[in-house]
Amino acid sequence: MYDVLIVEDEPIARASLTYLLDWQKYGYEIKGEAEDGQQALEMMKTHYYSLVITDIRMPVMGGLPFIEELRKFSDAAVVILTGYGDFEYARQGLKLGVQDYLLKPVDEDDLVAVLNKVKDHLDLKYKTSKQLNLGVSALRDQFFKRWVHGQVKRLEFEEQTKLLGIPEHWHSSCCLLVEMDFIHALHTYLTDREMELKRFAIRNIIEEICGDAGFVFEESEERYTLLILHSEESLQGEASPTSLAEKLCVSIQQFVKETVSIGVGQPVRTWGRVAESFTSAEAALDGKFLNGHNTILTSPAKPIEDLDQAHLCHSMEVNVIEAMKTLQSSQVQQALVQLKEVFKSGLLSEKAIKVNVLEILLQLSHVVKDAGASQTLLFDDKLGDYELVMRSKTSDDLYQFIADKCMAVLELLHRMKDQQPNKVFDTVKRLVQEQFHTQISLRSVAQQVYMNPHYLGKLFKANANISFNEYMLQLRMERAKELLRLTDKKVYEIAQEVGFGELDWFYKRFKNYTGVSAGEFRASV
Repeated sequence: MYDVLIVEDEPIARASLTYLLDWQKYGYEIKGEAEDGQQALEMMKTHYYSLVITDIRMPVMGGLPFIEELRKFSDAAVVILTGYGDFEYARQGLKLGVQDYLLKPVDEDDLVAVLNKVKDHLDLKYKTSKQLNLGVSALRDQFFKRWVHGQVKRLEFEEQTKLLGIPEHWHSSCCLLVEMDFIHALHTYLTDREMELKRFAIRNIIEEICGDAGFVFEESEERYTLLILHSEESLQGEASPTSLAEKLCVSIQQFVKETVSIGVGQPVRTWGRVAESFTSAEAALDGKFLNGHNTILTSPAKPIEDLDQAHLCHSMEVNVIEAMKTLQSSQVQQALVQLKEVFKSGLLSEKAIKVNVLEILLQLSHVVKDAGASQTLLFDDKLGDYELVMRSKTSDDLYQFIADKCMAVLELLHRMKDQQPNKVFDTVKRLVQEQFHTQISLRSVAQQVYMNPHYLGKLFKANANISFNEYMLQLRMERAKELLRLTDKKVYEIAQEVGFGELDWFYKRFKNYTGVSAGEFRASV
């Protein structure tokens, strides 16, 4: 499934493109939408989209400048949307490596044809890349990975050691598991290319420092395994795995400007027990959750004590939420300090801490909703917060995440407390009068006054005796009548000026409102 980014300044056009067909049926999934080229560039730097479908004419940054900037760091496939008069722009787009173009309004059959063509291109690109990477190096890495996981039999081991140049005689071996702290970090602003360059640089440093004494291979996207095969009977002093790990940490931080955490496995003496060393390195690295980034871990994390974790989690949750309801910053800070102490104590497992954070997050959303405030600015409604919690690597990350949420909610609650209903109503009326010519909605206004849309809708109707949408329609129609009476502007110009992107929709609403068509109304005055 290929991720798609749609770049289009017209909300209606974006929506129609999104729902024009079943994207997954053709091997795609729309993962992002942007209103202009500048916003799209920022999104491309934090997520890899295989396909970008972009309009040419947009405010802030148009399609062609966007594509030109995009090509400096991404090889994503690009399809441009163009009108009948924009063929010169389409030609320039093709020079920038655009895969194809679509005429607006987009026809379903044309879109399917282009998507199939682009998918063939992406499939071939992926297959070629995979084939290039499957060389001797990949086969070597695969063998070492299977070896440390205990999946290699003696006969295969003997054959591969000769083929890959592995020393036949060694006295001790030890696995070091190197985890790159910046991969999947909560707040990383690295592009895919930057991340790949850093991973490559870190592998080079590991290989250079260990020299002929060890073999480096990729365990996963965020981890490298270093298998040390020592020719001496013991691994002591400067040759010890711990000393080597310290040297790796210092060098990587110095030259790559990133930190790593390293789990050091127990030394073993036979090829068949290498898997035991790897397993102990994994267990040691589990301690990173409590100890944080940039650490060297030589023994498994201390075991969780036998206690009622659910009861402890619930008491911490209640403690934080009750402090939030007091609106006292000092009490909230005190509750958060107690929460951090429990997180760092080792009394709770990693899973229990994550569940606890999610429960507190849920209760915070209820507190905000009960206060009539908007949740959209504080809580990600597309499971983004959930993903951030579940992929957190340390208890420090989780604590900082929930502490930031608590302080943001506290600030919002104070702002809501200071707002008077009449003052809010007057503010909303002013915003609608200033913005009714744009794509305004109850939700967008609610965000501007930091309120829940449903709560704001009730408050507005209680003060105006009509709903928000009725009031906005009234403003638009009265302004349209005024323009029809006093100007010679064309109807489509007036429709756009009062906030209607679709002329047919304006005609329908105007006739429902006045009882006559726009043309008849103008003729009557």
